[in-house]
Amino acid sequence: MEQLIHSSCRMLHFFTRSKRFLAASLFTFTTQHVSLRLTWVLQNLVEVQKAIEEENCCFGTLDTWLLHKLTKGSEFATDFSNASTTGLFDPYEMCWSGLITSLLSIPLSILPPVKDTSYNFGSVNEELFGVPIPIMALVADQQSAMFGECCFQTGDVKLTMGTGTFLDINTGNNPQQSVGGFYPLIGWKIGQEVVCLAEGNAGDTGTAIKWAQQLGKSPFIQIS
Repeated sequence: MEQLIHSSCRMLHFFTRSKRFLAASLFTFTTQHVSLRLTWVLQNLVEVQKAIEEENCCFGTLDTWLLHKLTKGSEFATDFSNASTTGLFDPYEMCWSGLITSLLSIPLSILPPVKDTSYNFGSVNEELFGVPIPIMALVADQQSAMFGECCFQTGDVKLTMGTGTFLDINTGNNPQQSVGGFYPLIGWKIGQEVVCLAEGNAGDTGTAIKWAQQLGKSPFIQIS
């Protein structure tokens, strides 16, 4: 599937010279992307196929699920930061990618509307906590860490090490793709301000450290 996407986008970039097709030609699916898992579900679960035919199927990342549950089903949405982590979003056009979803046979109708990171997403249903608590923002994992560490200026860098290692660079309002493995994300969108990130990751840092410790190769590492 990746080879098909790369070949198609290289050809489109050759004719259009568009950066978005160059970025797509370098795109690599990772374990963080839900794209291929969603494709498998759509192809193999009859119940899901039937729900799509009946227009009774919705897809979202964890933020969408939490929003839907907290509002007792009254809200279905995501924000730009979460959408950009799925591998189905075009950060250059700021919308779901018709090209990628078409190649993966994912119907656009099941994807949530994409809102600003700072947005009135409704309120927590009063039955849950006794009061209707407003939900005023949704933001993805590494993007929230970037914001929390005040990496607001172009060129600011954040490195998070845990289960995985994530290196994020603030690239201003321009999405950036590199042959070295960095991929473009939307950091956040607040009003007219759009902040883009370039991210690289290693998904097995914690496992590798624990494995090295078990082998006795890392005597100075303690894992609690």
